[in-house]
Amino acid sequence: MPALPWTSREKIDPERSYVVMSTKLPLRRARSIMGFLRDTFAVRRQLASAEGLVGYALDADLRHRTFWTFSVWTDNEHLQAFAASDPHRQIIARLRPLMGQTRFSTSTLVGSAIPVTWPQRKAPVA
Repeated sequence: MPALPWTSREKIDPERSYVVMSTKLPLRRARSIMGFLRDTFAVRRQLASAEGLVGYALDADLRHRTFWTFSVWTDNEHLQAFAASDPHRQIIARLRPLMGQTRFSTSTLVGSAIPVTWPQRKAPVA
């Protein structure tokens, strides 16, 4: 599966600080991949109307059952509100037992420093 390209919801202001979330999500078993991909579409629908979202992207290594997400938010409050709302909240609860060691990194970056390549997006959770 190729990376889902950057989906922008609003233009990044190079002078503004943003909250950046990077995740590494490994699945324990290959048979969980199809369900994960189905859940990805539900989360993408939720992202389409998420307040405070600047943009997001997803990468996948199906052979190693590993997924990476990268999202940029106007502030931590909007990120936390998204994470705590459904369907994201329900999906995370359902997936937790199917996941290996997940990694999360949240940081604050100025718009001009927001990484645009997958190696830069993955570095905080490598």
